[in-house]
Amino acid sequence: MFGLEDIMKKIDLGDIMSKFNLGDKEKEEVTKQAADAVNYRAQKEKKRGNDNIMENLFANKDNSDDANTMQKKLEGDLAFNLKNKSNMEPSMIDKIKGEIMSKFLGGATNAAKEKGDEEGKGLMGLFGGGDVMKNIMDGDIGKKLKGLF
Repeated sequence: MFGLEDIMKKIDLGDIMSKFNLGDKEKEEVTKQAADAVNYRAQKEKKRGNDNIMENLFANKDNSDDANTMQKKLEGDLAFNLKNKSNMEPSMIDKIKGEIMSKFLGGATNAAKEKGDEEGKGLMGLFGGGDVMKNIMDGDIGKKLKGLF
């Protein structure tokens, strides 16, 4: 299968961060909060029985209307996290949330596709795994992730 490290090799938010002239501190925070937002939403939707919607969002195919709605929820989750856990200005957060989440999801989908998961099931399993993301972000892979952005 694949892991978060494989996924993060395919996600480069640096161009977005540069576009908005955000520094290293903001880059690190956006990285962590994007991962936390996806993990939170995946867990929540898994408990609700909406695995199929999240899998569609992660799959290498067009999003359903429900998956597009889910992506908007993820953007809101990211904005909420950044507004409550960072010093970023709310106006900046509102400018970047859509681009960040779109690129994050696209990179994750491409990484999964390269590993043979075109249906998003592996990503749903990876991101829906409880405190796994916190442990990853606090460990060596988290340090590598922060360097990508």
